[in-house]
Amino acid sequence: MRHSVSTGHDPGYRVRSAPYALVRATVLTYPAQSPAGADLRAVLARLADVERESAALVPALGDDLYASRSGHPPAFHRDVVLPLRRALHNGREPRPAVLAALGDLPRRLPRLARWLTLHDRRRALLETLDRTAGPALDAERAALAALCREPALARATALTSADLLRAVQRAGDGTADRRTRKEEPNVLRYALRASTKTSPLSWFTAVGWGPLPEPPDGRPLRRDWGDPGPLDGPLHTRVTVNRTLTSALTAALLDAPHRRVGLPHRVTSTARVTGDRVTYSRSRTVFAGGRYLVTEEDEAELANTGPLGLVTARALHPVTREELAGHLAAALSGAGAGDGRAAAEAFLERLCRAGLLVPTEPVPPQDDDPLGRLTDWLRGLAAPAGAEHRGPAGAEEQGPAGAADGEQPGAEVREPAGAEDRDLADRIDAVARLTAGFGPATAAERPARVSTLVRHWTELLAAAGRPVPPGAAPLNVLSEDVVAPRPARLDGFLDGADHEALAEVTALAELFDLGHLVRRAARDRFVRRYGSGGSCAHPWEFGPETAAAWQDAARIAALDPADRAAFPTGAEEFAALRGELADRVRAAGAGRDTADTDVVLPGDLVKGLGERLPRWAVARPAGYACFLQRDPAAGLLCVNRVYGGWGRFTSRFLDLLDPRAAEAVSRQIHDALGPGARPAQLRPVGGFNANLHPLLVPDEIGPDRRWAPIGEPDLELAHDEAADQLRLRLRGTGEPLDVLYPGFLAPVMLPRRIAAHLSDLPHGMVDFQPLVPRHPLTAPGGRVIVTPRLRHRHVVLLRRRWLLPPGVLAAFVADLTAGPEVPAAAVARWRALLDLPEQVFLHPVAAAPTGRPAEDFLTRLARPKPQFVDLGNALHLRCLAKWLARHPDGAALEEALPAPGGAAAPARAVELVLETYRAARPS
Repeated sequence: MRHSVSTGHDPGYRVRSAPYALVRATVLTYPAQSPAGADLRAVLARLADVERESAALVPALGDDLYASRSGHPPAFHRDVVLPLRRALHNGREPRPAVLAALGDLPRRLPRLARWLTLHDRRRALLETLDRTAGPALDAERAALAALCREPALARATALTSADLLRAVQRAGDGTADRRTRKEEPNVLRYALRASTKTSPLSWFTAVGWGPLPEPPDGRPLRRDWGDPGPLDGPLHTRVTVNRTLTSALTAALLDAPHRRVGLPHRVTSTARVTGDRVTYSRSRTVFAGGRYLVTEEDEAELANTGPLGLVTARALHPVTREELAGHLAAALSGAGAGDGRAAAEAFLERLCRAGLLVPTEPVPPQDDDPLGRLTDWLRGLAAPAGAEHRGPAGAEEQGPAGAADGEQPGAEVREPAGAEDRDLADRIDAVARLTAGFGPATAAERPARVSTLVRHWTELLAAAGRPVPPGAAPLNVLSEDVVAPRPARLDGFLDGADHEALAEVTALAELFDLGHLVRRAARDRFVRRYGSGGSCAHPWEFGPETAAAWQDAARIAALDPADRAAFPTGAEEFAALRGELADRVRAAGAGRDTADTDVVLPGDLVKGLGERLPRWAVARPAGYACFLQRDPAAGLLCVNRVYGGWGRFTSRFLDLLDPRAAEAVSRQIHDALGPGARPAQLRPVGGFNANLHPLLVPDEIGPDRRWAPIGEPDLELAHDEAADQLRLRLRGTGEPLDVLYPGFLAPVMLPRRIAAHLSDLPHGMVDFQPLVPRHPLTAPGGRVIVTPRLRHRHVVLLRRRWLLPPGVLAAFVADLTAGPEVPAAAVARWRALLDLPEQVFLHPVAAAPTGRPAEDFLTRLARPKPQFVDLGNALHLRCLAKWLARHPDGAALEEALPAPGGAAAPARAVELVLETYRAARPS
């Protein structure tokens, strides 16, 4: 199979494509073009061409009119020529009286004659638009109604909002009242989400997996991946309880002393001893509502005493409080303490209150039935009837979390412990049953079930002593994944030329991968602190430095020569290679002052790029995931994104797919790491359902040795001088580990104490934007920045893009709202003005960074999601002003490749996720 490719003459840089791919396909098909819609699209295209040619004529025509004054009387020039010239210069329609008085001026000025011809053609096209817009709008509304009647769309929108579902149902029924028209932009937006975007979310998108067979010689590629789709057989759905809520519930349950006392306990971290002082790392998870958990971290320093050292040594791995108290009591009695047991238990209680001795969780982090496990645990705790305990609000019995939100420290609640535990278990059972029954529920049933689940969760958390904070974001109670269990049919999707080009793109991705700079910045900080070849016995203490290295790398990501003083070690080599590539690109594009021509990377330079990457960059293996779509019209392979590989985007679904998928992914990871490698997987959940995935390698790193064989005490962080790399290694043997984090949650949302683990193989933060020039374009309201398409061979790395600042966006919206219901003429003018393609995706602009990575990450998530916009579609034009108004800070328009609109037959949007791997180069 042609999956292994050398990118140059030197075989030292070899890239291998994984012999499989993940498939993401919309469950719904995008509608075919109606005859009425095709008529409007054709007229709009001709009108845009006329507007474009007219606008191109105006500057030279203005000069012609200015120079024409010697050929006619001054009065004619004042009353006819000057008003015409001003109107053209200001983009206004000349008065009919002026056009009627031109006389022989068009004969003397050929450009004026051409402009008048275009003006007459424009007027005729506008009249045609008036006749075609209504039927086209009716046809597009009928197509939208058909989509809204699809069960998949209804089931997905029901999970989003009951109001949205009702709006979708009204649109599907063909209701034409004022309310339906008001809701139309939002309904259409979700229908487009379901038929043009491939990010998995409920019944919008289905996920599959399949082997990639090599096409026989001479066999043509499938031109359209979406017809028929690659996913075969019935679709299955899996509903998973929200892990943010289960984590918050578990923390609430552990506030009660009688629950946590029977659990194994562990010391919060390894102990860093400095003289007679000892320091520990502490963390506390805070639930603020919504979908995410926030981790608060600090360090605790205290006197290094004998009892503390004994507890630390015994509780590095989970141990029961009773056993720990026994060891400590024996030591205290031997030291002359009177009642050693009482003193030991009092000492352990103080450590628990300080957050230094913490209970382990009663449920494994990756357990597939956390609610069932919590129920079993609570029922096992049920005490004899009549037993009393002081509830979690008791100040003297508070755990590390302190008083529960909304309660006063010292408030006393007395009730039978067993009765309370049984009541909570019954409540959890009810939530589990409701969640389990959600998957097969119809769209009509779903809103009520979600509301019931929200109510049950709110009451459950309040009963457990941790009510939902006032003003919290709405609770997200579950997630739903839709998969095709049968292997996808991928024959004809990729050929040898695709694999060769993507292998070369892998080297390019490495050159523009922020992850390499992150590792070098972390290396420099480590060497400054611990020395070359030094080691850190407590990787948690380097967590803040790793987080700072992320920020260091982000500040100099462009490798601007002005930032040279801040470059990490080795970054000069990267900067030189980037500069050479940029110079070649500029030379190839010399003389072009517009963004309408593709920027094509020099093939010879890209082909040999891998061999020229610095030694430190290729000392460790690399893995990337390329998100691909095929543009059938132009035969282009489009790269939507390049992220990290190592099974990340496959692992979330592996336990739902064909069993061969998990075997193939695991085998690929081992092969890519190379012989003798010791991989270890990191699987923090962080309350994020997409971080639930199976173990892909034999070893796992985790805080609890009951669930993960490698714990924090087993690791150290060290600088490998020979390879000049920062490595995590086993403390006992010195064996280096390759730590894989195939999770989806951004590292900035996870505890800093594991930051070094998350950054062991941090590939996948790739940005090719520095390779494309930026062209300013004057428009009403400001300047638009246009960037051209970037290609390597037939592979599109970046699509054409238009960045519209707030002023331009406001002018665009004002123009759209000043005209008829379907503002076709305004859109044609703006298409001509900005040289926009017919079909685009509307994106939010990036918010200015605050310097607080977690906050910046949440801000990005809260922005409007990208959406498809067809500037040749009557219904899209009617909704466009509303869509643009969702972006008050500006927006970006990106050409749609492939373009879903205007097709002769319905088709799905299909995206392949292909992983490429580069082996480590021996020293």
